[in-house]
Amino acid sequence: MARSAAGTDRDDECAPASGSRELTPHSDQCLGCGPANPAGLAMRVFRKDDAVHSDVVFTARHVGAPGLAHGGVVATACDDLFGFLLYVVGEPAVTGSLQVDYHSPAVLGTTYSIWARLERRDGRRLHMHATGTDPSGRLCFEASAVFIVVPLAHFHRYGSPEAISHVFANPSTIPAADTDEPELVKGQPLP
Repeated sequence: MARSAAGTDRDDECAPASGSRELTPHSDQCLGCGPANPAGLAMRVFRKDDAVHSDVVFTARHVGAPGLAHGGVVATACDDLFGFLLYVVGEPAVTGSLQVDYHSPAVLGTTYSIWARLERRDGRRLHMHATGTDPSGRLCFEASAVFIVVPLAHFHRYGSPEAISHVFANPSTIPAADTDEPELVKGQPLP
């Protein structure tokens, strides 16, 4: 694994699946894909058709039990990959729920191939699924998430939405949510 100028591990030798194209990181400091985050995963993510994928190697800074990746860092990898499905959808959204099922431990230093896709859309709810396999092709973990489509203005409260607008530059083949739906408020049911 090569070290980037920012000092993070990046698998610059990662060969994308045939027909895949690399996607731009969410931001330089993103915990999952940011090349300038020294504590991050520095994931390189690729799009193939309507799926996204990344090869991830958990390192000593991601340790949970000795020799194994922390379950939270596995969840982080899945959650960040789900965020790349927004390139496919073409709309801003946030994680509403995330569930990870661990079928076997994630061993440090092992390359895990993670693939994610949108299963369906119900109004503002985007239902996503991901699988993580080891080099032998064995399923080691899988995740399901529901992302909630929000207006880009949602991000004005927390930072610059312009910093992530590149994610939504490509129009989607998936029907857009109604634009007059209210923003998600914790504790309120979705329309």
